[in-house]
Amino acid sequence: MQTILRPLSASELLDRTFHLYRNHFLMFVTITAIPQLPVLALHAADAALWLRVLVASRVARSFLFLIASLLGLEIAHAATAIAVSRLHLGQAASVREAYSAAKGSFLRVMWIVSVTYVLPLILCVFLGIIAMGISAGILAATGMFHASDATSVWFRVIVIFFVFLAAPLLAMRWWLAWALAVPVTVLEGGGLRTTIRRSRSLTHGRRGRIFGIYVLIVILTYVVQVLFQTPYFILAGAQVFTPHGHIGAMRIMVSAVGAFLSASFVGPLLEIAFTLIYYDERVRKEGFDLQLMMSNLEGAAPGAAAVPVS
Repeated sequence: MQTILRPLSASELLDRTFHLYRNHFLMFVTITAIPQLPVLALHAADAALWLRVLVASRVARSFLFLIASLLGLEIAHAATAIAVSRLHLGQAASVREAYSAAKGSFLRVMWIVSVTYVLPLILCVFLGIIAMGISAGILAATGMFHASDATSVWFRVIVIFFVFLAAPLLAMRWWLAWALAVPVTVLEGGGLRTTIRRSRSLTHGRRGRIFGIYVLIVILTYVVQVLFQTPYFILAGAQVFTPHGHIGAMRIMVSAVGAFLSASFVGPLLEIAFTLIYYDERVRKEGFDLQLMMSNLEGAAPGAAAVPVS
């Protein structure tokens, strides 16, 4: 059935997100679960002590798990964007078709997401370090480092505000501007610079709504993760009364299975929402609904035709 494209409110976007997820639950869960299977296998190897032989450092293993999880999640996001696009435009979608259509963009998605998420964080940490260094130098030079007068106190408050509030808010502003990077690069193509400019253009003036939807879905994701990790917390509490190491491997596997299930079940929601926001912004700013209608009248196959970025 062809979807009637029109501007959607935030509540309608959320309703459409959960409608697609509920009606195609198995497909979306399978799309997200497939790239998370290698991560589960890594945790199983860690629990069986095989991985610890190859990677002795606990920090290195944690970093490996983090990178593998993020890569798996972004691969799933690329395939999810394809599936949502097809369903939203009234076409059939399947797991095989989603991965087949998205495979050409996997490396590009990983590169763009790593830059758009990690770069703001690095810059904010760097700015925070600079601010703390400058403030320490000023306090030492002016003799206020050990002073307790009002000027010193207010100066410290301003520095703390910048480091712990202003810098994260700056990072959040960048993240919201680049929130549509995955659907843009998967559905339209293009490199890093083009994708960032395109996402910034589509999100301009709508980032408050994107932030609200993002917060709601993140809260839901966190609640589901806690529920799936409940057996892990129970085992962690039981280990207090158990000789050290007796249930260590079991704890690792229970935690890994809980993470796998939570990622598979709630992982698709955010990308479904962002792909719908992508189309909603195109309808609002570019008249995509009219473009699609004219394309159908001319007998062309509907699709996510890109609008050139000037």
